[in-house]
Amino acid sequence: MKKSIRFIINPISGIGKKNILPGLIQKYLDHTAFTYDIIMSEHRGHARQLSKNAADEGIDIVCVAGGDGSVNEVGTALIDTKTALAILPTGSGNGIARHLGMSLKLKKVIKRINKFELDTIDTITLNSRKAIGVSGFGFDALIAKRFDDYHTRGFFSYIKLVLKEFRHYQGISVVLNGKTEYSNLLFCSIANTSQFGNGFYISPETDIKDGQFEIVFVKLPPIIGFVGLLFASVRGTVHKSKYVTLIKTSEAKIEVKQSVAHIDGEPIDFKDLSINLNCNPSSLSVVL
Repeated sequence: MKKSIRFIINPISGIGKKNILPGLIQKYLDHTAFTYDIIMSEHRGHARQLSKNAADEGIDIVCVAGGDGSVNEVGTALIDTKTALAILPTGSGNGIARHLGMSLKLKKVIKRINKFELDTIDTITLNSRKAIGVSGFGFDALIAKRFDDYHTRGFFSYIKLVLKEFRHYQGISVVLNGKTEYSNLLFCSIANTSQFGNGFYISPETDIKDGQFEIVFVKLPPIIGFVGLLFASVRGTVHKSKYVTLIKTSEAKIEVKQSVAHIDGEPIDFKDLSINLNCNPSSLSVVL
């Protein structure tokens, strides 16, 4: 019996690759093994509802074409269901896909889907919100908000924003488990995967299948130290920096002093600044 796939394409993500997807799907998907349909998401949150509908219909795979924000919308809707997540990485950073070892070449990814090889991964709960990759508070949340509003996408736009905003940035404070305060932070990240995207690592040794996550505290450095952190992030050695403290856990509570945050790269505002963090082990099925 053929497996069923629903492709959900975010028409505004990334830098244009999604425009050629319908043709690639028609050409390279194994039609002897799969039936499929394609739906374009129309607004933020639409992909989540489409995915919930697909799970209710008993569709085997929902494949999202987009970046980490789109992956979050689709993947979190499939948590604890029998429907698996697949990813066609067409975003600007593609941090979750990169962590999972997926190719960024769409032809290869579609051919990989044909093998229908499944695994399960952990997800994270931040109060009532769900995350798959990296979430955070502080500078990375500010950049996520600026990037979301920026007129152009891509790697160089991201770097331009980072360098511009750092010059005026003031640090934040985070209290962990009501006891330890980490002050003058550049940011605090909750890492279920190893990188933000574009090869920038924040927690290089993070394992998305170990039932735990990393809380990463990064002290606000001087400009030279900041440049060093950027290079260390690209090299995958940022966790060894004197500015970085990592705590591995399956649950924690943090208290932040500002509401601006991001979950899987998408800017949000937390109304409750006391945030409970929990790992949900092996809660999402994925096509690798």
